[in-house]
Order: sequence, then structure tokens, then C-alpha cells
Amino acid sequence: MKTVGFIGGYDKLDFLLHVARILTLADKKVILIDATVVQKSKYVVPAISPTQSYVTEFEGFDVAVRF
Repeated sequence: MKTVGFIGGYDKLDFLLHVARILTLADKKVILIDATVVQKSKYVVPAISPTQSYVTEFEGFDVAVRF
């Protein structure tokens, strides 16, 4: 398993969603964990029944929110 972390003061969610999709198309398993204060991914990625914290599948990869 390889781990890649992105840190910084600017919003990178759109970029990370595109990178995750490209890796998924390359037959890699991807989970995108939103550990930011703003938690913007919960507004971008739809969830059937959002709870306090959840993992949902989006465009072939998993997105974890509020962990």
C-alpha cells in the first residue's frame, strides 16, 4: 500500500478528485480522506444517508468524510 498526503493552505479538492479518478482508471484502489477543517467534500460528493462520519463510493473510488 502506498500513501500520498497533500497539505497546504489552499483548497485542493477538485485536483484530488481528478487524481483519484485517474488512479481508479489505472486499476488502483483509492480512498480519499477529507481531514480538513472545512470538510468541503461532503458538499461535492453525494451520500445516500450521511451521518456524523461516513465512507461513500464516488466515481469508482471511496471518499471518507469527517474522520
